Amino acid sequence: MNVFAELEQALDPSAPIFTEEGARRLVDMPPNPERLSRMEILAEKANEGALSDAERGEYESLVCTAKLLSILRMKAEAFILNLKAA
Repeated sequence: MNVFAELEQALDPSAPIFTEEGARRLVDMPPNPERLSRMEILAEKANEGALSDAERGEYESLVCTAKLLSILRMKAEAFILNLKAA
């Protein structure tokens, strides 16, 4: 089951919930360097099988957040493209 399926449906570009300004801000939002660094550290530990339970929870949370932001950005980009096409 895709845990993001409901989000995908809610963010359907054919029935947008974005404003143009909000979509552009989301697309232009830079990644958080501290969060990226922490995710890389935890990913390396995960690949080595060396994560503690707390680190595993933190890593899973960071991965889910990254996926969510990725989906939001893609939907915002689609919204902006639809505006240009109209």
